[in-house]
Amino acid sequence: MFIFDQLRSKDIPIKVIVLFILCCFLVLAAKLWELQVSAVVSFQNRQENQSVRAIRLPATRGKILDRNKKPLAVNRLRFDIHIYIDELRPLFREHYFNLKKGRKMNRPEQLRLGKEARYQVVSNLTMQVSMRIGEPRVLDVNRFHEHYERRLYIPLPVIQDLSPNQVAKFVELIHDLPGVGLSVNPVRTYPNGEMAFHALGYLRRDDNHEDDREVPFSYRYRMPDYVGIDGLEGIYDRVLRGEAGAKAIRVNNISYRTSEDIWEWPESGRDIELSINREIQLAAEEALKSNGPETRGSIIVMDPNNGDLLALVSTPSFDSNKFISGFSREEISQLNDSQLNRWINRASGSGNVAYPPGSIFKIISSIAYLEEGVINNPNKEIYNKGFFRNEQLYPNYSLDDTAPPGDYDFVRAFKLSCNSYFIHFALTPDGRTDQWRQGKRILIDWGNRFRLGRKTIQPLLISGDEIPSPLREGNGYFPAVGNEFKKEDQYGKKSRWAAGDVANLCIGQGEITVTPLQMAVMTAAIANGGKLIQPRLVLSISSLNEDSQSSSRKIPRKVIKNLDLKGETVSLLHQAMLADVDDRDGSGSGARVSGLSIGGKTGTAEKKVPTGKFHPKTGVRLFRMDHITWFVSFAPVESPRYAMVVMVESGSSGGKVCAPIAGRVYRAIQKIENSKNKGRAKLVNR
Repeated sequence: MFIFDQLRSKDIPIKVIVLFILCCFLVLAAKLWELQVSAVVSFQNRQENQSVRAIRLPATRGKILDRNKKPLAVNRLRFDIHIYIDELRPLFREHYFNLKKGRKMNRPEQLRLGKEARYQVVSNLTMQVSMRIGEPRVLDVNRFHEHYERRLYIPLPVIQDLSPNQVAKFVELIHDLPGVGLSVNPVRTYPNGEMAFHALGYLRRDDNHEDDREVPFSYRYRMPDYVGIDGLEGIYDRVLRGEAGAKAIRVNNISYRTSEDIWEWPESGRDIELSINREIQLAAEEALKSNGPETRGSIIVMDPNNGDLLALVSTPSFDSNKFISGFSREEISQLNDSQLNRWINRASGSGNVAYPPGSIFKIISSIAYLEEGVINNPNKEIYNKGFFRNEQLYPNYSLDDTAPPGDYDFVRAFKLSCNSYFIHFALTPDGRTDQWRQGKRILIDWGNRFRLGRKTIQPLLISGDEIPSPLREGNGYFPAVGNEFKKEDQYGKKSRWAAGDVANLCIGQGEITVTPLQMAVMTAAIANGGKLIQPRLVLSISSLNEDSQSSSRKIPRKVIKNLDLKGETVSLLHQAMLADVDDRDGSGSGARVSGLSIGGKTGTAEKKVPTGKFHPKTGVRLFRMDHITWFVSFAPVESPRYAMVVMVESGSSGGKVCAPIAGRVYRAIQKIENSKNKGRAKLVNR
């Protein structure tokens, strides 16, 4: 060869260069032999000591904001320590043989010893980790075995929600412990506590190891994730939740990360902007709680011009944060209290909860009488004896009146809630025995025009996509037009309508039931002159266009129906509702607010409530009578911007309980508006 031929050369420099090249080749060959032959066992051991964690990454949940972009449900970063149990198998085997000590065992004994070995290894590791960060923990044996048998695909959480000081200790002190990792996850938080609990809903831990979509890879582990259960969190879960991603982490035998590859980035959920005004919502909740910490009721504040729900309150409620952080025993007992029943949304009637309207139904009765010409002269006076009784025409029906005896025209009858006046026009305005049938027809017809007995919010189609209703609503009950039979009783028996049933109907008693949300739509229609507007809780849902720039899908205002009310009907009703609050003898005078004209109507109804007991002889379920109290209103009367419904269960009367609560909310709204006006004035002056 050429190189070896040069060795025979008499040229000394050439010989030196050739010898140097040969030495380099020998060194290179030796190094290759060392890497490929001599050190092969070392490299195999190093590879075995490394572990790849294929981890499912939950997406950051979309935010829920109020109409002024203030946070109602957002996310924060939480630092958690986890143990990846699958990486501890070599330690399990080693500890198992140390415990066995060469003994012969049958199969059940081996399984039992293996179970004990696994627990001891992980328990010791948990104690070491917790001691080093200054928060000693003992691993619960049952919790560990349940996790190992059912949720091995999830890292075992050791300590959650670390403080900054604990995170620093972990980074400094935990690097030599096998199978231990620190995860940073977005976690839901509700900065206003239990505010708007029923509207927002809550989350529940989702440990389903199957992903809800097809992915080109399989997860070895999945980080903790949550799914929406109720309220907006549940109804719009797919929108808020986003799409999960995945990453691969390679760690060595002392838990140092050697590499990390993102297989697929998580896609964050979409943000939702609500119509709720946080300040008005908080004021309404405080006003309702002023009646007592265990008040069962609701408040709705609605813009009568576009249907925006500015406040949607149902009490008692609960802190949505507790469904993530965990409950104490006392909190669990509060949730399970069947008397308070914190789960139902009393404002929307979820769970088919509905209430008799009582005298607030006189608003619909008034419109029916005025529009149909039954009351053709509102100034005509009807004498009230303090009770209604007509032994000649209706010998089997009588009713005591809460209004004092005397002469009543329309406005006085309305503001003092005189039952005899309204029953008179339902049964005997012309002194004829068959007049009650006409009264029934008119009242049922107008009740259906106001869409009682039906949900107020229907799904919307926007750009071909269906936007579901943001609330779980109840229907309540209202008879259909032309129905000759009343609602079935608890025994399934039907009976025909009678004059007494029509008398009860016109004052909001009997079998009809409504939800506060339906009454808010009714009140808003009176305020705006006769338009039934669909309530709007969601204003917009953020989305991404093709250019990946943020945009929003707006939810439009929707007029369900125009009742085409006469101008004089609306004007007279506004006058009567204003008198109900402004006049000293008005039943709603407790809602009066200086500098604000408020039109309202009180109501008190009786409702049968099951006692949970049965008659010892007949076995029939026993009931007790409960009072449902109301106050519906709008303000200012001359140019309505707010329609409000206050409902309280087990109250004494609408005037004594609900009207003062409404007054507190209106005063808070007045302060909010004044502060906004001052802020605008300062900007103008600048």
